[in-house]
Amino acid sequence: MKPGDSLFLSAQALQCINHHHSLFGKIVVDPEQLSDDTILFVDEARAINLPDGIVPHGIILSQRVLHLKELLECNVCPVITVKEDCVFTAGDIVSISPKGRIQREFRVASQNNALLVTETCNNLCIMCPQPPKPEDKSTYVQAEAKIQRIISLIDERDIPLSLCITGGEPTMLREGLIRLVGGIAEKMPETLIHLLSNGRYLYYENYTARLAAAAKGNMLIGIPLFAHVSDIHDYVVQSKGAFEQTMAGLLNCYKYGIPVELRVVLNKATVPHLLALSQFIAKNLFFVKHVALMGMENMGFAKLNRAEVFIDPWDYRDVLSAAVRTLKLYDIDTRIFNLPLCIVNSDAHEFCAQSISDFKRIYYDACRECVKQEVCCGFFSSSTDKYYLTQHATPYLA
Repeated sequence: MKPGDSLFLSAQALQCINHHHSLFGKIVVDPEQLSDDTILFVDEARAINLPDGIVPHGIILSQRVLHLKELLECNVCPVITVKEDCVFTAGDIVSISPKGRIQREFRVASQNNALLVTETCNNLCIMCPQPPKPEDKSTYVQAEAKIQRIISLIDERDIPLSLCITGGEPTMLREGLIRLVGGIAEKMPETLIHLLSNGRYLYYENYTARLAAAAKGNMLIGIPLFAHVSDIHDYVVQSKGAFEQTMAGLLNCYKYGIPVELRVVLNKATVPHLLALSQFIAKNLFFVKHVALMGMENMGFAKLNRAEVFIDPWDYRDVLSAAVRTLKLYDIDTRIFNLPLCIVNSDAHEFCAQSISDFKRIYYDACRECVKQEVCCGFFSSSTDKYYLTQHATPYLA
């Protein structure tokens, strides 16, 4: 994280002046760099001299410099004030709603940038942390235009090593997704495009082939597989026929050279079949780049369906170790996501990754004493006393 940056994706403005319409633009901190699509961020008491003839798209003013009346009384552009702990970095891309809701669309200081292309999905997973919204195809055009604009505003010096495309289900955009992938590959040929998809629409071979061509060999697709048989997988995603389509999509990815990250969310419905699934993957899907065994995030349907999906990871730690050993035996790269080290058997520690995005990650008070905190993924911030992840978190002491 860059000095001064703060961990947030969205924030509410304290005050808005001359702000009546949505704003969208790139953050600058130097008035000399202002242009028509930039928003000036001021977080320290200093004289601001705007270049002649340049009117900022908007000004975001930290609460700590509210005494700069000339900015607050500016009649030529919107002025938005924010809490002093709401800090932006030059190059960040933000949108600001008419009601003052600030959304950071691209965060320069983060390695976890994700472009949300839709909130609709053709699955209805029983533990989905972000339940899908009803389909409205008119939003697909708007979403594509917004993402293309974000891509165009990213400075050359701020091009990330990887960029995630997520949803909902991104393939709901159909041709729009191919255009977005192509746009990223064109501007950022060294950036890995990490596409999160349920893989069902990749059942159509021609679509998968064109998606692979658009990515120009630099895309990784994360696809979930929850069981080795259709009945269980289709139950988890609440869609009959999903297993068959997903399997076909995986094979099409293999055929057209798209590396696959196979994702398994660990919950009460999937854990009993985890060892069988590991054997199935090892024998039939040996081509996947790696397998991610993922702890569940306590949000959305995971809260609503907690009785059906929750299981303390402590209770499946032995099954998890056995699954990892099976995959390792077949030389399949395996990682454990979203599970703190203290609730995973020591023989599986080497597979654990710091997978929780920085803006979502927390540590408990007891973690302060833990000598392994720096290499532990911690907990989702959505974990609470009521919606806990585990009752067995224990710090490693020196």
